[in-house]
Amino acid sequence: MSLYEKTVKLSKLIVRAKAIYEAHRESKEEADFFGTVKPFADEVDAAADLWEQEALLFLQEHPQKYVHAAQIVQAADNARRVGAYAHFFDTGKAKFIQSADSALYVLESLDNCIKE
Repeated sequence: MSLYEKTVKLSKLIVRAKAIYEAHRESKEEADFFGTVKPFADEVDAAADLWEQEALLFLQEHPQKYVHAAQIVQAADNARRVGAYAHFFDTGKAKFIQSADSALYVLESLDNCIKE
């Protein structure tokens, strides 16, 4: 799987996490940890790990003016956090949305670099 495909996959997972979060905030429904929460969090973790490794290699080979290694590491951490907390409606909304949007911004920025 190419870096572009990994970037798209991780972006879709974060968007899905935002939708899950909003749905759980509205319904106040408790999620089944082992049946729902853990599998989704594991999927996001795995995608973030693969993306982070390949993105850092890409930046080593193709240094960018506006995307840096620290941003990649932080975006991967934010993605993992979002994946873990998406099913918990009592998570602070501002922090959750900021983490998700921050990760999406870096993913979009890297995507633009890849396309150039």
